[in-house]
Amino acid sequence: MERETEQRLMNDIRRGNKEAFRALVNPLIPKAYRSAYMMLQSRPLAEEAVQNSLIELYSAIMNGKEIVRLQGWFSRLLAHRAVDIARKEQGYKQTVDIDGVDIQDAASTPLESLLKKEQSERLLESIMALELQQRIVLGLYYFQELKIEEIASLLDIKEGTVKSRLYHARVKLSAVLHRAQGRAKELMI
Repeated sequence: MERETEQRLMNDIRRGNKEAFRALVNPLIPKAYRSAYMMLQSRPLAEEAVQNSLIELYSAIMNGKEIVRLQGWFSRLLAHRAVDIARKEQGYKQTVDIDGVDIQDAASTPLESLLKKEQSERLLESIMALELQQRIVLGLYYFQELKIEEIASLLDIKEGTVKSRLYHARVKLSAVLHRAQGRAKELMI
């Protein structure tokens, strides 16, 4: 969405146009939900993070906050809310329900579609197996597309710590995916 359009919609929201808020945030919600779900491993918690972020966005707009790049601002806000919820819920065991997760792909045949779905499920399961800190950094870097400096600032940790967590998450993901691929080949033989 162009900046002029975003600014026009924010001005409309300040004048009380509720449809303008819907038009402003609808493009942001799917990516926000996927990122929150990946970090929190729970549909209700991901929905809570997105909802809290939307409420905070609305309040900021109504209070006249000047938001220049909405998508980046909203991504950082969502990351903050997801981290807050993760910290609050850290002591509780979360279950992963991947049956309902539908990752869109551009496969042209049913077989390709099935294979991509299986790969997506393995990737999601592997991500969910990571430690919370690694999962959060991975989500912020790859799904929210934040820079290492932004992640460090957001989480109040050193850039080296962000890099280390990303490295260890990648190594662990690679190992888990290679093991899963090996098991899949054994089943095919």
